[in-house]
Amino acid sequence: MKTRIITALGILAFIIPALYYGGWLLATLISFIIIFGGMEFLGLAPQAGSWPFFVRPLAMLSVFTTVFCPYDSLPIAIIGCWMLVFLSIPVFTDRFDAKDALICIAYLSFFYVFASSFKVIYEANSLYIWMIIIATYCCDTAAYFTGFLLGRHKLNPRISPKKTIEGSIGGWLFGAICSFAFAYYCIPDMMMWEMLAAAMILPFSGQVGDLAFSAIKRCYKIKDFSNLLPGHGGVLDRLDSLIFNFICFRLILAVILL
Repeated sequence: MKTRIITALGILAFIIPALYYGGWLLATLISFIIIFGGMEFLGLAPQAGSWPFFVRPLAMLSVFTTVFCPYDSLPIAIIGCWMLVFLSIPVFTDRFDAKDALICIAYLSFFYVFASSFKVIYEANSLYIWMIIIATYCCDTAAYFTGFLLGRHKLNPRISPKKTIEGSIGGWLFGAICSFAFAYYCIPDMMMWEMLAAAMILPFSGQVGDLAFSAIKRCYKIKDFSNLLPGHGGVLDRLDSLIFNFICFRLILAVILL
């Protein structure tokens, strides 16, 4: 527990200045996720250790060129070209097959959507980021304690044996209340229906994200994506629910701005 708390404080010391000041600090935070989260994601491929040396740097470059592209009309075209590159590599080497190409394409697509959603939301209003964080981690914390105290019925034992229906409901309720309260008092430009919609959706989508990443780990027979963050696992272990919520909130934001 002590290690977990120390690591959490270190994470906050990195994240809070990035969200407050933006600029190069925010770009550094996004880059950290792309690189280290990418190493974890790409490492899922069974033969990733025998890939040609250039593949992982190339995959990460593909995400950077799309996420930080200064022209809004180019990213989709760039993604399409990178897909062709990855699908072409198996033609020239037997150490990288079609399944590996699909892993790289999934990494490119998924991390581009996540990172671009992060940027769009932050540029719209940096306080939205805090609403998402509050909805995610208040739900996560409340689900743990509610499940510990009141949990009787398993939520999805096939994927996550310890999670309970009672914990899920408690987490959703607490996450919704806390995120709504934050939006109500700190984001005056949000309309009431927007606050309610986001507060109700985010704790739910975050829990689905947690289970979805647990399913990935079950599929690949791993406990954690890495041990980069002592007491927390890897970057993807810490960001699983948050990734889902950033992507879902971008849709909410798009609807708000219609």
